[in-house]
Amino acid sequence: MTNPQNSSSANNTAPITANSAAAYHTEQRYEQLTQFIEAAFPHHAVRIESLPGDASFRRYHRVYLEGKADEQSANPQGKEHELDPSYIVMDAPPQLESIESFVRIDNLMAPKINVPTLLAQDVEQGFLVLQDFGSIEFAHLIAEAKVKQDSGRVDELYRWAIDCLLQLQTLDIEQAKKDFDVPDYDAATLQREMELFTEWFLPYLGEELNSETQLIWQDFTQALIEQILQHPAVVVHRDYHSRNLMQDQYHSSELGVIDFQDALIGSYTYDLVSLVRDAYVDWSESQVDSWIEYYWQQSKKVHEATADTLIEFTSQVNLMGIQRHLKVLGIFIRLAERDGKNRYLADIPKVWRDLMIEMKWLNQHGDAQTQAFIQPALQWLQQQVEPKFKQKFA
Repeated sequence: MTNPQNSSSANNTAPITANSAAAYHTEQRYEQLTQFIEAAFPHHAVRIESLPGDASFRRYHRVYLEGKADEQSANPQGKEHELDPSYIVMDAPPQLESIESFVRIDNLMAPKINVPTLLAQDVEQGFLVLQDFGSIEFAHLIAEAKVKQDSGRVDELYRWAIDCLLQLQTLDIEQAKKDFDVPDYDAATLQREMELFTEWFLPYLGEELNSETQLIWQDFTQALIEQILQHPAVVVHRDYHSRNLMQDQYHSSELGVIDFQDALIGSYTYDLVSLVRDAYVDWSESQVDSWIEYYWQQSKKVHEATADTLIEFTSQVNLMGIQRHLKVLGIFIRLAERDGKNRYLADIPKVWRDLMIEMKWLNQHGDAQTQAFIQPALQWLQQQVEPKFKQKFA
């Protein structure tokens, strides 16, 4: 329910581990949470079920409404309304993570896509009551189709997700900046994210930058950023993948979207990369190419500045993919080393493969300017980094 690939503490200073975060979820806080829930549903008996944790320091609970004392029951906003049988409650200790951005971005996206309706909130304490999409993730839907070897269903699902993404991208970016304080995915942010690769991933492999490779890295990341900043700009979800999309249990024709609180204004390719090169799902390159082409065809109806040719668009997708995958490799190691969440190590080989596919494609099909900065970096990764990677992840 929360983005491991952007996960951080609220103040982003001293690292907080999974164990130390548990100190904030005390019995006293649970009592406060219970009082908040009971106040949100004053006419109902409630049953609270705690849900498994994820990569953030938040906790989630499902609240079941089990009895109604008043047939004219009102919802938490005071309007007569038929409440759903269940709701999700977010518990985010304010010392760790603020829910302010979640509320703000939910309000931004709600007119365009199916994000959770907010029924009650206490931003100061870090409590939210949200619409409950259920427990069927997009990941479950595609896994079911995979087991049945139903390639048509898989394609239908991904086109559904891409159509929803394009709808999200119709949001006005100037309004998003002005009225909802959505920041730019600027050069400093892109660079800072890629530095996670050199700060966490390379040391984990036992690789150090020397004067030569440091220069290659600097030239590579600077040129990459310059190209990415030329892409058409949209509101970027930032983690638009199979675990953050849901089949809405009460409106099954609508795709529920969660974990959007880190939204920025950035490249129109970023969320597409998150979806088709998902760290948790593997597809053939021909399948990935077909979804990239589908997005490109549909995007021309939405974005006037969409790349003129498919090869130009694929180049943009792969440039953005490199940035994202360098970041994810660093974050997955950080989650393991700093936060004790070793399960993310199992996903690293898939992310590395995606990175190398993107690098090799651009080295072969990119324009001369792109090849000039890709080739030295690819050579370094293949000759010096990849052998150490294979030793660690044999």
